[in-house]
Amino acid sequence: MPKFAIPNAAMVLVLLGAACSTDGASTGSTPSEPTTSVVAVQLTTSTTTPPEVTEVTEVTVNIELAPLTGRETQVERAALVIKIDNHDRARPQFGLNQADVVFEEIVEGGITRLAAVFHSEDADPVGPVRSARTGDFDLLTNLDRPLFANSGGNQRVLALLRDVDMVDVGVNAAPDQYWRLQERSAPHNLLTTTEGLFSADSGRAGQPSALFSYRTPDDALPASAEITMGVSIDFGENAVSYEWNAVSEGWARTQNGELHVDADDWLVAPANVVVQFVNYGRSAASSASPEAQLVGDGAVWVFTSGRFIKGTWSRSAPEEVTLFVDIDGDEILLTPGRTWVELPRVGQAALLVDDS
Repeated sequence: MPKFAIPNAAMVLVLLGAACSTDGASTGSTPSEPTTSVVAVQLTTSTTTPPEVTEVTEVTVNIELAPLTGRETQVERAALVIKIDNHDRARPQFGLNQADVVFEEIVEGGITRLAAVFHSEDADPVGPVRSARTGDFDLLTNLDRPLFANSGGNQRVLALLRDVDMVDVGVNAAPDQYWRLQERSAPHNLLTTTEGLFSADSGRAGQPSALFSYRTPDDALPASAEITMGVSIDFGENAVSYEWNAVSEGWARTQNGELHVDADDWLVAPANVVVQFVNYGRSAASSASPEAQLVGDGAVWVFTSGRFIKGTWSRSAPEEVTLFVDIDGDEILLTPGRTWVELPRVGQAALLVDDS
């Protein structure tokens, strides 16, 4: 039976002028959200009269929030994007449940590959690592010069990649950070570690901005949010579904009819699933390679906290962050935690319904 990750709630308690906080799912829509609390109280020591408050001081405590999860964190480093194989012979993959954000995009033959974004946690090992595609470029551009790990690519892709604002830590740039797993056959066996790839950066990479906005405990879901079982997506060769699981407080993922677990037998069940409907063009590097069009606008379905929110997405330029709004024009706020972004064509997704 696959293992579930149970999230911990977060609480910030400030007492007698000292600020402390527990690890867990703190919320906010920006990387640093100020919180104001009444903290310093001096009392009289009289035994015959009630204590008197002689001084009350307000202190502002800056709670650092992870830009890619909305959770409390102290991590200050670049985002690391790793291309991960999603072929049947590549599963179970390593490190998927440590990624903050995972994008799933179509490649040749109706199969998909994953672009996993690591920032707040490390994974050792992670993979199998696969090649770069031109469709990855717009995934990189709005992450403020991220590290990019890949198994290489055709000569045209690698030439075009040099014009992208990123730091290449792929197998050609940092070969000592990769190895082959002998129990699996190539090309589905190339592994690496996030710690090793971060160490390959010479300080050129930047720190990412937030890709999403998140709910705080005071933020209600929009009135248009509907209770739902989940969603199914038919990419062609790969059929994917997500179903709400109240135990893990996440969307349990299946692929081709089987629960999707990582190499440690942990179920993939992110807090949020964003189904961003996009058009696919043809790559400038290969006419056989589909390329997701991520600049523009279109429909979006957002699955969060057991609810379904219908809306639209828009992105005016590659360096801009995608904006997600609901049918009333309000920005869609996610649950703090991990997010999977699915990139199907229009018509490839359907809501799950209870047939019982």
